[in-house]
Amino acid sequence: MKGHILHFIVLLLILAGGTGMFFLAHGNTGLQLMIGVVTSVAYIAWGMIHHAMQGDLHRKVVIEYIFVGSIAIILLFIVLGY
Repeated sequence: MKGHILHFIVLLLILAGGTGMFFLAHGNTGLQLMIGVVTSVAYIAWGMIHHAMQGDLHRKVVIEYIFVGSIAIILLFIVLGY
């Protein structure tokens, strides 16, 4: 159970750090986009590592994480005006 909590603390740090840096880069859309992409890639990597360690990493799980990360990046492109 402790390992599970640690995994989700790491996820929280990834997402909170990405969000904080995104807002600190206000006005610099190029940097915001890069922060969003790095955060999405870190989220996808976290998902793969988490599920591999839990022993339930399957193709559907991989596709789901890639799909969610891709949607986030596409939304950033739209919102930031690219």
